[in-house]
Amino acid sequence: MAKQPENDSLQSYNVLGAGTLVKGTLETKGNLRIDGQFEGSMTVAGKLVVGKESLVQGTIQCSSAELEGHVKVEKMTVSSLLSLKSTAVIEGVFNTQRLYVEQGALISGQIQMPKDRNAQPSK
Repeated sequence: MAKQPENDSLQSYNVLGAGTLVKGTLETKGNLRIDGQFEGSMTVAGKLVVGKESLVQGTIQCSSAELEGHVKVEKMTVSSLLSLKSTAVIEGVFNTQRLYVEQGALISGQIQMPKDRNAQPSK
């Protein structure tokens, strides 16, 4: 199994807690963990973590992402690593530089990766 190098262990997370619904535009220069629901447009400069019981809908742009819950997007752009855990359910168009998928993750849609490993995914 490939090791997932991430340098976010020393950085804190902004948290959208369980039982919370946010609609609109969300931007953060740090990391974000969602354990509730989000609908809208999201830009995360750091790592995005979507918890197991979460529902996220809309458009997403982030540096890296770890998805455990349900993510339904028009488009999601991940400039580094998109990690799908075994409980993840994803729908839509996903652009990423690198991809890690655990057995059991459900994918409906497209995952686009650049042919040139040094290229950045298209926004």
